[in-house]
Amino acid sequence: MKNHHGVRGVHSTIETTDADEVKLCEVARHPFGIIMLYVLTTIGVMAGLAMSYLLLPSVMEDTDQAFVIANIFALVIIFFAALVLFLSTIVYRQNRLIVTDRNITQILQMGLFSRKVSQLNLVNVEDVTSEKKGVFATMFGFGALKIETAGEQENFNFKYCPRPGYYAKVILEAREKILGQHDGDPTVGRYR
Repeated sequence: MKNHHGVRGVHSTIETTDADEVKLCEVARHPFGIIMLYVLTTIGVMAGLAMSYLLLPSVMEDTDQAFVIANIFALVIIFFAALVLFLSTIVYRQNRLIVTDRNITQILQMGLFSRKVSQLNLVNVEDVTSEKKGVFATMFGFGALKIETAGEQENFNFKYCPRPGYYAKVILEAREKILGQHDGDPTVGRYR
């Protein structure tokens, strides 16, 4: 399915693609980053609730009223935690790295009303590095994809990238192709 830009399935935030650009891949962040936020929020909410149910009855003389206040506190905390997790999930899922046969576009959503879209021509790519650090990154197959640029342009650093080694290879092969550096090797351009 092609949109009016001629690029297959490109996320609607790309307004700067040329009609003859071909999308090679679109990378969304690995779910591990948001799952960790869910785990930490759940631990925090449970600790707060446990403290309220344990401490309020010992501070207040009327135990029944203490539990009513603790229940109201619990509902408020759970509501706000759910709201924060919902909004955080929306923000997290908006982060993208889109690679075409000419450009790389990085979309970083920093908040509900804060987005940074950066575009880099493949000709200006100096180096691409994939990095997996830690037990969870190795187990679940995510890491950082770092794209170094020529000159004064800002480097791209896409965290929680699934299969960063694969996407580094896609970008480097696209760069070689655009620079005409491959020698007709039939394996160049084939991605697993």
